[in-house]
Amino acid sequence: MPRKFDSEIYISPNDEWIFRGNPIEKEEILTYFRNNLHGNEKGVYIENTFGELSEHGYIKIDGFPCHVLHIEVSASEIIFLTDDGRSYPFGEFEIYETKDGGILGLRSSEEKIKYRFTWNAAKELSDLLTDEDGITYLDWKGVKMEIPKYTGEVDVPLPTDYS
Repeated sequence: MPRKFDSEIYISPNDEWIFRGNPIEKEEILTYFRNNLHGNEKGVYIENTFGELSEHGYIKIDGFPCHVLHIEVSASEIIFLTDDGRSYPFGEFEIYETKDGGILGLRSSEEKIKYRFTWNAAKELSDLLTDEDGITYLDWKGVKMEIPKYTGEVDVPLPTDYS
């Protein structure tokens, strides 16, 4: 059974990773953390494994821990490349329109971990979007699909109980 605790890591509203009041700036560390983020009913945690031992360090999120950096569109698929070192095909990665007209992404398997689109990725995605009567559609390969509205919250609080 993993040890569960408050990692003392916080994601600020401007997506900055902070540990005990100090920004985390090393890209290798941030990539490791992003690549090991998981969510469950209690919150979002970084999973660390040391041989047979493991721990779940929960984080408080008020921004976006991950970002879509680039979108590759081919004749057969749309791929979202992210700063957690992964690429996700459309279907495993979902896009939503936010209340303020922005776009956020979610891995289908991790609904508590949200992705903000960088300017470049948003521009690449905008080439596939159309707007009709205030409704945004993904228009790809002759299929027009309405982008659903995201009604949840971006922020994820720390658990009140780690057991």
